[in-house]
Amino acid sequence: MLCRQLDSLPTSHFPSLHVKMVKYVLTGATGVLGSRIFKELLQTVPASDIAVSLYNPSGPSEEIRASGVEVRHGDYTQPSTLVTAFSNATKLLIISYPSISLSRVELHKAAIDAAKTAGVEHVYYTSLAYADDSLAAVMHSHLETEKYLKASGLKYTIVREGMYNEVWPLYLGVFDLKTLEGEGELTLPIPIGDGKIAWAAQDDLGAGTARILAAPSGYENRTVVLTGSRATSLGEVVAKISGVLQRKVSLQIVPEEMFVQYQTGKLPEETLRGP
Repeated sequence: MLCRQLDSLPTSHFPSLHVKMVKYVLTGATGVLGSRIFKELLQTVPASDIAVSLYNPSGPSEEIRASGVEVRHGDYTQPSTLVTAFSNATKLLIISYPSISLSRVELHKAAIDAAKTAGVEHVYYTSLAYADDSLAAVMHSHLETEKYLKASGLKYTIVREGMYNEVWPLYLGVFDLKTLEGEGELTLPIPIGDGKIAWAAQDDLGAGTARILAAPSGYENRTVVLTGSRATSLGEVVAKISGVLQRKVSLQIVPEEMFVQYQTGKLPEETLRGP
């Protein structure tokens, strides 16, 4: 009788029947960081051990298509797709949703809940370095997600990724590189002090995260920070820019209001002002 009852149920009641057993499921594998993690992990473990969860499974990158890994449909904005996408996996990498709004916390929580329902053993989450007491809006969702993951009962590893080398213009208020063109002296206003940042290349962060993911043990229920080996001030960055451009470039620390006025129209005001 029970067998007949089970046979009568749609296969959607058994999401794990749709997917094979793999060791790793990666989200965000077509993004800036996720694509690098995917590439590095593929050098370490067989493609048959990897599945990628994509919101558009019919449109993966050429590298993913050629790799032979399993492609699954998993969309953060459609939580019902995530349980199937995460099923039959030992380790899950949750790449943070590409938004600085607090609403992405709910998407992260849904992904963590889906991992638990799917029976994932170990969840890895890509957070952001220097998070503990940050007032920056971009950090709020990371801190809330970290807290939720720790309380989930799942085995976890939080990887706090360092500041990307490649986004240095944003920290100097340069939202269009054409700003740096021309001759004569150029002054770059910033609304913060000239603190130091341990920049890290995206390729290096991808490689480091992939190694943590592939490690058989040693990172359970831990928070790991990945950064560059040397902290550099914005003043030092500007000096390098000046040398490359053969143009005098200087940094000027200004009040927030002046910075917002200077950048009006380049970014939304709430982004410029922060919390």
